[in-house]
Amino acid sequence: MLALVIYDISQDKARKKVADHLLDLGLVRTQYSVFLGTVDKNRLDELVLFAESQLDATDKLYVIPVQRDDLSAARVVGLGFDEQLVTDEILTKVI
Repeated sequence: MLALVIYDISQDKARKKVADHLLDLGLVRTQYSVFLGTVDKNRLDELVLFAESQLDATDKLYVIPVQRDDLSAARVVGLGFDEQLVTDEILTKVI
């Protein structure tokens, strides 16, 4: 499943733990608090449980499923994300 994950987490320690967890799942950071990538639904469920254990009452985390056609139709101004990387069409990009 292709997913967009957005968060607003106030505490540095919790924010780092959640960000590291997202990177471990193979999601790509597209902005400071925005991640995008292909991940198994069960792993997303695990992420939600993990995030619930880390977040304060005022923090937010959104997991939004995205269809590949929607991603392809996205309009980006400025430096965009690598669509092949976030959709697992390529596994590693050397810069």
